[in-house]
Amino acid sequence: MLRYDTAPTLSNYTHLVEYIEKQSSFVSQVTLYGYIKTRAGTQWPKLFENEKYLTSLKIARWHIFAACVADLSLFAAAQFHKSGEADSKICAKLAYKITASILSDINQEDIEETDFLAVIKNSQKRYEETDYAEVATGDSAFQTSAQALLDYAPVIDDFKKNDALIVRNSLHLRWIGVRRDLAKGLQTKPILAEFNAHSA
Repeated sequence: MLRYDTAPTLSNYTHLVEYIEKQSSFVSQVTLYGYIKTRAGTQWPKLFENEKYLTSLKIARWHIFAACVADLSLFAAAQFHKSGEADSKICAKLAYKITASILSDINQEDIEETDFLAVIKNSQKRYEETDYAEVATGDSAFQTSAQALLDYAPVIDDFKKNDALIVRNSLHLRWIGVRRDLAKGLQTKPILAEFNAHSA
């Protein structure tokens, strides 16, 4: 469990990246396994005896994690816009750098490396087109991770179709505390100064 009793102090770029990576891992795993367990019911333990299903679960985990990283990076960047210290262009660069630094450094063998690289590439366009005032509050920044959970969870399509609203709400609820802690603990001025110094 990677929750905090109090909001963490995020005073430099490294702290922010580590927070985003850890919380993305937490949210992606808890929501994926929670959904699978709910749908499997008493058959849940037997799924771990099926090698093909385990492979599908590992693939889903990485896709959802990547989407969570992209969403939380976007939300984090929007906080710099909300503070009045960064325009949309700087926010887009910051979100992209965070996403790229996390996903390009992942050591895994369950999915093709190109899939992670595709998330990075697609995120760049998304970040450049984002209304940062809109995504700085609420759950609007987290639509990609919600869709990834529905797209990749190894559950039959009929279930996912019927569960779509519940699944989305479940993931958005998991993000609430993460969003609150990030917004409260984020020290935008020193991080932005550090980012600008290294980007110059």
